Amino acid sequence: MARAIELFLALFRIAYGLFFIAVDAWVAIAVSRGQEEIFPQPTRAATAFSTALADTGFVNPLMAATFLAGGLCLLFKRTAPLGIVILAPSVAIIFFFHLVLTGNWAWGSFWAAGLALLTWRFREAFRPLWSFEADASRQIRR
Repeated sequence: MARAIELFLALFRIAYGLFFIAVDAWVAIAVSRGQEEIFPQPTRAATAFSTALADTGFVNPLMAATFLAGGLCLLFKRTAPLGIVILAPSVAIIFFFHLVLTGNWAWGSFWAAGLALLTWRFREAFRPLWSFEADASRQIRR
């Protein structure tokens, strides 16, 4: 049973990463074609927010870069915790965007729950962030 769960989590991690890589590729193709509205939004508020982000000129490329970097990191078990950290801010934005602006809470919740599942799976990698223990062999100098 434990082996089946590990296999599921590994496949989920890879699929989650591939999704973000695919979104990045989709955005790159749409931008190269000069497409103005990459992802049509269901509400005026969501459209206004997406337009405002696009008009900054740096948010969408920054999100695309984090999608690519985070997705690539998730493809490998060794770098998966880094991918989780890279994708966390974008996934939070996706969650609240869908919760508040589109009303599609299920879609946003799925991505947030997926990241939470991956975070729980790699929780040991994040333990040093919460429990600092001074190593006697390497004293921190101020």
